[in-house]
Amino acid sequence: MPTRTNLLATTLLSSAAALTALALPQMAVAQDEAVAVEELVVTGSRIRLQDFVSPNPVSTLTGEAIERSGVTNVTDLMESYPALVGSTDTQALSNAADRGSVGLNLLNLRNLGTKRTLVLVDGRRHVAGQAGSAAVDTNAIPVALIDRVEVLTGGASAIYGADGVSGVVNFITKRNFDGLDVRAQYGWSDLGGGGESFVSALGGRNFMDGRANLTVGLEYSNRDALDPRDRDFSRAGSRETLVNNPADYPNQNPGVDRGAWGDTDLVFARDARYIDTGLGGGVYTRADFDPNTLSGVSFQGDGAPWRDGLYTGGFTMLGGSGTPIDLFQTELIPGLERWTGYVGGMFEIAPNHRMFADFKYNNAKTSFKSQPTFDYGILVPIDNPYMPDSIRADALAPGGTAAADTRLDTPGVLVARDNFDLGNVRREIERETFRGVIGFEGDLSPSVAYNVSYTYGQTKESNTELNNRNNLRWFAAIDAVRDPSSGNIVCRSTLDPSAIPDGDLFGTTVDPDAWNSVYVGGGQAAGCVPINIFGEGGISPEAAAWINDAATSNAKIEQEVFSAYITGDSSQAFSLPAGPVGFVLGTEYRKEKSSDTPSDDELLGAQLGYNVTWLGQGAVESGEFEVHELFGELAVPILRDLPLVESLDLNLAYRFSDYSTIGTTDTWNIGAQWRVTQDLMIRGSRARAVRAPNITELFLPQSQTFRTITDPCDTRNVQSGTEFRVANCTAALGFNPVDVEFINTTSSSVEGVIGGNRDLGAETGDTQTLGLVFTPRFAPGLSMSLDYYRITLTDAVNLFTANAIIESCYDLEQPNDFCGLFTRAPGSQFVDSFQEYSVNVSSYETAGFDFSMQYLLNPVDFGVVRDIGTFQFNLVANRLTKLDFVEIEGAQASSELGFAGAPKWQANFDVTWMWNDLMVNYGFNWFDETKRFTDERRASNPNYVPDGYWYWSPRETHDIQVQYTFQDRYQAYAGVNNFTNQLPDRGSTGTAGTGAAPFTEGASPVGPLGRYFYVGMKSSF
Repeated sequence: MPTRTNLLATTLLSSAAALTALALPQMAVAQDEAVAVEELVVTGSRIRLQDFVSPNPVSTLTGEAIERSGVTNVTDLMESYPALVGSTDTQALSNAADRGSVGLNLLNLRNLGTKRTLVLVDGRRHVAGQAGSAAVDTNAIPVALIDRVEVLTGGASAIYGADGVSGVVNFITKRNFDGLDVRAQYGWSDLGGGGESFVSALGGRNFMDGRANLTVGLEYSNRDALDPRDRDFSRAGSRETLVNNPADYPNQNPGVDRGAWGDTDLVFARDARYIDTGLGGGVYTRADFDPNTLSGVSFQGDGAPWRDGLYTGGFTMLGGSGTPIDLFQTELIPGLERWTGYVGGMFEIAPNHRMFADFKYNNAKTSFKSQPTFDYGILVPIDNPYMPDSIRADALAPGGTAAADTRLDTPGVLVARDNFDLGNVRREIERETFRGVIGFEGDLSPSVAYNVSYTYGQTKESNTELNNRNNLRWFAAIDAVRDPSSGNIVCRSTLDPSAIPDGDLFGTTVDPDAWNSVYVGGGQAAGCVPINIFGEGGISPEAAAWINDAATSNAKIEQEVFSAYITGDSSQAFSLPAGPVGFVLGTEYRKEKSSDTPSDDELLGAQLGYNVTWLGQGAVESGEFEVHELFGELAVPILRDLPLVESLDLNLAYRFSDYSTIGTTDTWNIGAQWRVTQDLMIRGSRARAVRAPNITELFLPQSQTFRTITDPCDTRNVQSGTEFRVANCTAALGFNPVDVEFINTTSSSVEGVIGGNRDLGAETGDTQTLGLVFTPRFAPGLSMSLDYYRITLTDAVNLFTANAIIESCYDLEQPNDFCGLFTRAPGSQFVDSFQEYSVNVSSYETAGFDFSMQYLLNPVDFGVVRDIGTFQFNLVANRLTKLDFVEIEGAQASSELGFAGAPKWQANFDVTWMWNDLMVNYGFNWFDETKRFTDERRASNPNYVPDGYWYWSPRETHDIQVQYTFQDRYQAYAGVNNFTNQLPDRGSTGTAGTGAAPFTEGASPVGPLGRYFYVGMKSSF
């Protein structure tokens, strides 16, 4: 039995632990002895009650399973389990739009989002790793310290607090450790890149006859980056992408027919390029674009004529003079170096009363290469001395951009350019996490115990953009002229410090006052080095050094938690006929703070009103909130030892929370478990959970933005909405736009603001589970479970665009949350302002079945005379039946079921053979094929893609590890993960010209690492 110090757990006999859904039993191997299942303690309740089995499905991943996998970051293993398949590891985040998140490992339970997954350590909250959120970076949790990881589906808010609307992931660490464990491992990819070194040491000592313990740990890991050039499928020039069929554009591609490209709308091709930008520039010299060209580009930057390729829709073509899309790739896996130091201990200050403390420091550094800067429509004056003669002559010819009848304010040409010669942007991110826990625990009586603790956590992030372009210096450097005195080429601002660069015609425009204050007043114009953007290689190292700088943003997250509770049972006071009542009564106080400060250049851009740097404008995000809570649990035995009712227990939990931001919330959980016989148990639960809005959703500072508005009340649009639109528009305008023509003639973008919404409320999640657990006595060591779950999330927080806000206002019944987020100008009635805020109007629903089977087999028990070892089998599977998202109440549900990240079928099978000093483990991870495109697309256009490419392939990875123990304390091991070398599907690393985004990164059904070998050594003293 576990000791009384484990007050966060409910004790279970080893046989009951095997019944828990998705549980993987912890195995212990003894020299020359039979293998036995150790007792397992399952969380999901704070009640201490023997023989109590949680009514909620709990999945347990042991420390031994982590070691047998060969992974050195627990997320890499956990995302292979069905409940966490949607989690994001470092590889997934390297492809994310939010480049500041690179290096984070975030768990996503039931595909409801990382912000809805509550991650705990020893039942206590852990400080977040991402500013403005509650998402915990598992990089900060040392692998060597993990005893097991437990996953609880639903009903967690009543027990542990907010954010766990999809469930809880609880990392249980090793306690009162006595001894020394050392592990070293090195791994490498068969195809190159992505190698990793890992070293850990954990030492502990019990003192004073077990009344005191001190444990110290240190862990280090360093993984190399995986570059696109390390893989054939992502190497520039050899990567295949899906593009629109060139035969579908006969006007742009005369003479190209279906015979050459096939009958499908999308085809595989190489050498996809942008139609209007080049490595040395694409130059526009015609005021009226040439209709015989794809984009109107006339010349390459070096003066050679621009060559169009085969048009494939949007902004892409095959071949030609444009920049190859292959070059715009991030690193497939970023480099990551991390180390963690840990010290913890316990001291018995009096009999049955103990003081405990844990302190941890984690440092993680991520290095990540991104794309270079690019510009569309840079206005270059005609007197630029670098301009090739052919370009200047055409621009000055009749109809040219620099001719007398030009539409431009300054005679010149327009250049679209991808600035690879200025250097790729690179991120260097350092995160430091500190967490300290100090507390007291003990026994007030033989049946009642207490636990009081204070937790403080802090995460600091430094995010540096290297080769970050200073736009003011960039536009000054490209504005080159010839010095009439010396004849040398200089920056125009060198001759005239008040000269104002024209900037980017289609983007950044330099403000005169800003230019004067920043350059003339600040003296930054000095040192300007002119550059030649006509052609490649015209940017010298000196010029690049003057233009580029390092821009560093900083974030800080702080968390304080005070928790106190008593737990026990009523055995000393009373007992029901079926036994004593277990109980918990407690209180908790929590304070969360977060601040995110952009770089000085970004703050300057916000102050001046335009983008000073490539990063854009920035604003400080800062916020905090407090919550006071009361919670309680009851475990009530109802019946015992009756026919068909070996036991019937009821579990109740309730939590009252008072937030400084959203007011009060109530959460609860009702569960029951009915053991019909020793072989069969039925369990079920119903729970209400909440998630309070995070700091970013509430306190994101308002910043200026612009949107092109499509007015739903325009006469041309008013009858295209729901049945409410006409009436709502009539009420808003004061007339019926069907009868009275109302045409919104606004042609420019409308100014608005985007930011947090302090009026947000809590999200509400309702969870239902029902399951069977079967442990047949005729097959000792075998247990199986089948659980159904359903989670419905309402009032989900969602950020809407301006157009979606305005449409929703008129397409929904009045009143609604959207109509107050924009205004109309008196008189014209045109939309003249808007606010893009998050609102509580969305909903999610997910449902499915979890199946678990585990079997401990000793052939000797079946009459095998010779000892051939012991076999352990584990199978965890899931059938996802629903994953729906409704953007706005009343809208049609959008199903994500069957797409990448949410396969219908998933399974993880593991078998371990243990014989004397030898251990062999085999693991198989599988999920079925997932959709590349929607069912609606396939039904409406069966010729959209080539046969066989409607779906991504199933994931089928095989892992093997062999371990040998010698001298009773040393283990040498070697393994291979994905030994069949499954790689991403054809076309999964890029899609060009098939939609709004010309290039979409991703890898399915597996990542790009491929076959991965590792060797290691462990020792225990």
